[in-house]
Amino acid sequence: MKRKYAIFFALLLCCTLILTSCSNPLTSIREFFNKEEQTAENTDFTASEQESLSEVTAAQPDDARPTVMYYKDPENLLVPVMRYIPKNELGIAKASLSALVYTPEKAEDLKPTGLLPSLPMGTQIKGAVIKENGHAIVDFSTEFLNFSSQKAEEVGVKAVVYTLTEFSNVKTVEIRVDGKTITELPQGTKLDVAMTRGGINQQGAENSGDKLSKVMVYYQKKGAGNYSYFVPVTKLVTGNNSAEAALNALMSAPTQETGLINPFPEGTQSLGVQVKDGIAYVNLSEDVLKLQGNKGAERSIKKAISLTLGQFAEISRVQLFVNGTTVENTDGVGANEFIDVPVFVNFYE
Repeated sequence: MKRKYAIFFALLLCCTLILTSCSNPLTSIREFFNKEEQTAENTDFTASEQESLSEVTAAQPDDARPTVMYYKDPENLLVPVMRYIPKNELGIAKASLSALVYTPEKAEDLKPTGLLPSLPMGTQIKGAVIKENGHAIVDFSTEFLNFSSQKAEEVGVKAVVYTLTEFSNVKTVEIRVDGKTITELPQGTKLDVAMTRGGINQQGAENSGDKLSKVMVYYQKKGAGNYSYFVPVTKLVTGNNSAEAALNALMSAPTQETGLINPFPEGTQSLGVQVKDGIAYVNLSEDVLKLQGNKGAERSIKKAISLTLGQFAEISRVQLFVNGTTVENTDGVGANEFIDVPVFVNFYE
């Protein structure tokens, strides 16, 4: 009798495995027995072990409004962070810039994130006006000139430009010091009277021999504090800045000294991107499933893709496929779902 039960359960197990592999072409008996080994490999993705700044966890206070500000990290990378700024008599633009000025209190407030204020200590915003044509003029005190290095100076200027142009009514930015227009800062950073966005955290030098376009990709970084965060990086690609070009650039490795992380498992390739009716249909190679089951890593992949493709105005949602099909019985990469392009990159409150 015991022998009959043993045979019965063995047959039942075999039938279960066969039916599972038939119902989902991306699941196989080989993957079933390799599951334990794959889980061990997933632990290498250290950023996924940290709480991410990419998740909004606090409700908006009644007396505040969401505002994106650009802080810097220890490697002088600019990092966008949405915060709730209290409404006050300064005006939201001046209040946002004031939040970028270094003070010991602000540095302590940001310490859990591993980020730092972008502007020199003592800097005051003496005036800020936004004209009807979208041109913003901001007047700083002389302390604005006290950057410690050319890189810090360049990052500080970009922090001002990017923070102000987060407001829909600001298109260009002019920086003045003590009411005077200046064209060059003490460390050598050039200023224009109408600065716009462009080249944030750029990697790679331009080669005039090729026709190059700029695309923005989003990598994750394991912060020096308690959180990981996403960082926009400008890359140069040959040809036009299409969605497919941006996705291919995202899958290539970032500069190592920045500490940025490419979230994709080794060997993952883009098999094509099609955009229709606001949705980007992304087809990935099966290598992406090496991290299947690692929820943190899969969330990072989905966030990196949706942020990167969200730079194109025609894309509002993303759907991921693996080898041309969706993956059954999962809420991770390849799930039969639409991923909304995130409104904010990072959030901290």
